[in-house]
Amino acid sequence: MQKNIFLKIEYLGTHYFGFQLQDKTGKREISVQQVIEGALRRLFKQNIRITYSSRTDRGVHAHGQVINFKIDTTIPLKSIKNALNVFLPDDVRVKTARRVPLDFHARFWAKSKIYRYVILNKNEPTVFRQNLSWHIAKPIDCNAMRKIAEKIIGKKDFSLFAKEEKSYESCVREVKAIDVRKRGSLVYVDIEASGFLRNMARNIVSFLVLAGSKKISFEEALAVLSRKKQYHNKPAPACGLYLMKVKY
Repeated sequence: MQKNIFLKIEYLGTHYFGFQLQDKTGKREISVQQVIEGALRRLFKQNIRITYSSRTDRGVHAHGQVINFKIDTTIPLKSIKNALNVFLPDDVRVKTARRVPLDFHARFWAKSKIYRYVILNKNEPTVFRQNLSWHIAKPIDCNAMRKIAEKIIGKKDFSLFAKEEKSYESCVREVKAIDVRKRGSLVYVDIEASGFLRNMARNIVSFLVLAGSKKISFEEALAVLSRKKQYHNKPAPACGLYLMKVKY
């Protein structure tokens, strides 16, 4: 009997060319999807194509990426999880495995996603945060970031924060919440939205950092958001972004 298997995956994206399988001829970049499907092939002795909740870019990490695939197997879920973790590289790991309805789809069933961005805000960088955060030496005003974040929340056109916005039929998304907090030298920006455009989370973070670094005023930021002031987005580095959770 065919089963639909749900896996929650965590990974460090540092050494991968994003999550999605690369189809570029002559390219040797390895994606997270590629190593997962390779592990599934070793376990089940057949080619299996997974579906996934979110396509993360090169260098982006995940605590809670969700995938699903269909298979006719009698192998227990716990054994599937354990075997895959043996076959996967050390920077990719299955956290949970469970059975879901046959019509479940990791992407289309998602109601919202939460991304976290991590900023190391101290004078000197540290090797222990390399490739895991964005180092900013000058102090950041988190209150200024929160004031702008409040104006971003809502259902609206987010083409301002998209890469290749013309490739979308619609850039309307709903940002449900943005939480900015500081713990020691680390600044965390959590963004929950119904969906994300390409580079949207990283572009929102870089915009908030402009406000927090006093490079734009509150009034200037409002003018950008209302399209009264020209703005060219520049995404925050990929290394600080984490897909934390997918809500169903």
